[in-house]
Amino acid sequence: MLLDRVTLEDIEVNLKAKDWREAIQTSARLLLERGAIKESYIDGMIQSVENNGPYIVIAKHIALAHTRPEFGVIRGGLTFATLADGVDFGSEMFDPVKLIITLAATDSESHLEVLSELAEVLMDEEKVARLIAANSEQAFYEELTKEG
Repeated sequence: MLLDRVTLEDIEVNLKAKDWREAIQTSARLLLERGAIKESYIDGMIQSVENNGPYIVIAKHIALAHTRPEFGVIRGGLTFATLADGVDFGSEMFDPVKLIITLAATDSESHLEVLSELAEVLMDEEKVARLIAANSEQAFYEELTKEG
């Protein structure tokens, strides 16, 4: 499972962002610094939201930032970032976003696998609340990887 490969280095908590564009840029930084994505992938994620609306806001307070692999995925990756202050993406049902999961998938098959795994975690509203409230990367990681 992909979530089994998530490490402490894949998590950042209490990031600052003035708007949704900056939230995407900031949350994708780890993947960019590791060479998993190109800068064009970040631009592609922003362009996708501009063109299609806030479709990446998938649940209350949660965005799954991603776009098509051809925008600049070098290798797959998944990172988690909480925002110190929620950011509006334009989703009436789910704003403000407080947790951004950034996905770099190399193909649609791995994209679907990740979504399936994430759905299990994100359906637990109490767990999501604890993830968002985590005050350190360690606390977030322990909550994310805790069974049940």
